[in-house]
Amino acid sequence: MRVRTFVKFFIFLFTVSILVFIGYSVFVYKTIKPPIEEINLARESLASAKNKMAGRYANETLKEAENLYNWSMKEWKTQNSRFFLFRDYTLTQDLALKSAYKSTNAGNEAKSVKTKLKNGVETELSTLKNQIERFEKYYKTLALNKTTINAFNKGKTRFLEAQIEYKKNDFQQAAKLAKRATESVSQAEKTAHVKLIGFFENYPDWEKNIKLAYNLSKRGQTVILVDKIQSVLIILKGGKEYKTFQAEFGISWMGDKMHAGDKATPEGVYKVVEKKSGPRTIYYKALLINYPNNEDQKRYDKMVKSGEISRKTGIGGLIEIHGDGGKGINWTDGCVALENKEMDVVYNLSAVNTPVIIVGSRLPLEEYFN
Repeated sequence: MRVRTFVKFFIFLFTVSILVFIGYSVFVYKTIKPPIEEINLARESLASAKNKMAGRYANETLKEAENLYNWSMKEWKTQNSRFFLFRDYTLTQDLALKSAYKSTNAGNEAKSVKTKLKNGVETELSTLKNQIERFEKYYKTLALNKTTINAFNKGKTRFLEAQIEYKKNDFQQAAKLAKRATESVSQAEKTAHVKLIGFFENYPDWEKNIKLAYNLSKRGQTVILVDKIQSVLIILKGGKEYKTFQAEFGISWMGDKMHAGDKATPEGVYKVVEKKSGPRTIYYKALLINYPNNEDQKRYDKMVKSGEISRKTGIGGLIEIHGDGGKGINWTDGCVALENKEMDVVYNLSAVNTPVIIVGSRLPLEEYFN
């Protein structure tokens, strides 16, 4: 009797235990669920951050978000491998939420950095544009060496490339190219400016010779006045500019002519010594001037004596105002070239002994820039 009662009681306890276990299992199964919403939020936040180019503009923060997401997925996989009663998704959920938070920060950071970079590139490109325009206006036509010209051309090319990258919204690459462009253009401008300042050291002599040209003109003479930096030949009559023509000079026109072969156009007070036309000149027409004059000869002798140049080099000669110009570049060996139709006018207005005054600039340096 007692045995039966014990067996029944044992069966009852076992049944109750099973029911409690089943109930607990059902409760656990229903309450302990994987953090699907948090995982999806983390995944969507990562995708959003990447769309905002966080990989380019907030790469470190994005990497942190990706690492947290990957850790969350690994933890999720670990919990899923356990018997469901022993699963705990707390860490998985926490990592997913932290990943979503980091992704949001990465997106905001990328937007901020991108905007700041965009504004910076806009400012630098605008400054570069003005710098390039200034160089082309004041320096590009100077007799610059190849290194300076190449530096400017390289900088301008980088500027154009930076503009293309900017339009493609690649502000990082645009910034890099703009920086390189600024370095090249600035170096070219600095070198050119130093040369220009050196060129204008002779302005006091030019100013004196310009006054002489106008005074001779006021006294009734026809005077030929040549301004090298403005690339013009001016006919003065009665103290006024009567005709003005575009002119082309020696390849190395900046500075005075020192010796034969330097391809420089001389500066100073000269006169026409011979008018040439037909078979007497290889050009259309020509006016030979008296280079070297006494001043040129004195300077040359002094340079030879000091050893700056060899007497074998020679002082040079045969400097003319001639036709066959209009090429748009400085190309002669030191002469002044005009278009043929304009050479006709100058030729007809000139005679032997007509003053020819050649200066670097009629304007001082500060006015040149204005």
